[in-house]
Amino acid sequence: MKNLSWGTKLAMFISLYVIGILIFVGFSLTQDINLISTDYYPQGIDFQTKIDKIKNTYTLNEKVVVSQQAGTIQIQFPEGIRSEVSGSIIFYRPSNSDNDLRSDIKIDASGLQVFKSDKFINGRYAIKIDWKHQDKGYYQEEAIYLSK
Repeated sequence: MKNLSWGTKLAMFISLYVIGILIFVGFSLTQDINLISTDYYPQGIDFQTKIDKIKNTYTLNEKVVVSQQAGTIQIQFPEGIRSEVSGSIIFYRPSNSDNDLRSDIKIDASGLQVFKSDKFINGRYAIKIDWKHQDKGYYQEEAIYLSK
């Protein structure tokens, strides 16, 4: 290295720097980017509606209960909210949106809806329950960790 001129050393440094930048750009292009939501604007417009639904949920005497039992995820609606219920349940996987699951609410006479846990992979899920009962909207989120 002592026999090389300063111009040659500078050219080698610049070449290594450019190669490093190209490797970094190539690596970043291969990464998968998962957005939380692809429709930010419509969700932003409906945000006040969501806040109102959360306030309605706080007024309930009993909340929707989410539990895991024997390879299932059970969602139990309160006794006063078992008829005329419509809405959706979203199992949101923060680490990978490809593993999200959406289902319409279809509760039985006892207010229970059951999901088999074999549809899910192990890890954290946020369960987003958005429902309507007697023309009044409600929204509740629960976090669970699935382990089979």
